[in-house]
Amino acid sequence: MFTVGANFETWMKLLIENKFNLSLKKLLQIFFVTFVVVFFTPLSIIEKILFDRKVKNIKLKQDPLFILGHWRQGTTFLQEILLRNPNHGYITMFEAVFPNHFLYFENIIKSTFGLFLPETRPQDDVKIGVDAPHEHDWAVANICSMSPYTGSYFPLNQDYYSRYASLEGLTAKKISKLKYTIEYVLKKLHVKKEGKMLILKSPTDTARVDLLLELYPNAKFVHIYRDPYEVYYSTLKLYKKTMPIFTLQENYPNLENFVLKTYREIYDKYYRDIELIPSENLVEIKYENFIKDPLTYTKIIYQELNLKGFEEALPDIEEFIGQEKDYKKGQYNISSEDKQRIYSHWSAIIDRMGYDKPE
Repeated sequence: MFTVGANFETWMKLLIENKFNLSLKKLLQIFFVTFVVVFFTPLSIIEKILFDRKVKNIKLKQDPLFILGHWRQGTTFLQEILLRNPNHGYITMFEAVFPNHFLYFENIIKSTFGLFLPETRPQDDVKIGVDAPHEHDWAVANICSMSPYTGSYFPLNQDYYSRYASLEGLTAKKISKLKYTIEYVLKKLHVKKEGKMLILKSPTDTARVDLLLELYPNAKFVHIYRDPYEVYYSTLKLYKKTMPIFTLQENYPNLENFVLKTYREIYDKYYRDIELIPSENLVEIKYENFIKDPLTYTKIIYQELNLKGFEEALPDIEEFIGQEKDYKKGQYNISSEDKQRIYSHWSAIIDRMGYDKPE
């Protein structure tokens, strides 16, 4: 349970927001999370006191690079390749789950946390670990709960938390709080990674381009997109496998409708905001092309975004690509009727990406 890294105030806020609507089957899990949160909250208070003295004076040496794209579109593979460069930094799973503790208390908590992790992700058998790259939105969720990922625990209130991706309907105060939290997490990472350029991946950022540019006007973006028909089924598989693990409630909404709605909301927002990104700071890549020749497209990313260190990173990039060449992505037999149904919801996005209309 990733909520173990929240502090007591955030954890209680979540329970109150959701009116303690919890599954009796998950009571042991809830008790465990509460115990860990209470146990480690004093450490989070100490870290906040120590770090907040420095926050006002910290400025990132380089604006980050954000990898954009919906879930199941190759964002993890792309991030792993870009992280072969020793000049690039990232947030680890431990840091994402324990954003309140990772600067001063990592050694105390880390080894115990690793004992509870599976060896691979449930949705695709990709290896995971406490030091593996992870998504910074989990850190946002555990600091202030203002993330769509909070809806993983409380899916009956998912619409409420989904607003923190598109920002639709949020008050200026909430947007300000969200911006502060994202910046706070990245400042802590800047200190931990000793000023390296941060390579960050969280699909929710695809709908937050405007907010990210307000924080980091010179940020660089790589958007990787994939056949939406396959994305639909791959994402549905993801939720069916992970939702029962994460949820603390008895039921959750219709997953098919949730996938259709979330994808459309994220890409409607992305295509409204894309013009805000200076052309020299954006690269868009088709997933199907990227996986056929990842080295060539990685070189294109370096060239078009003027990133340094490609030649230095090349041996490690080639080695990693070689290790991953046998990975088999999911295969889906998609009927004409299903394509019609998906297209009826995502037609404008599918057309813009250049994928085929249903026959």
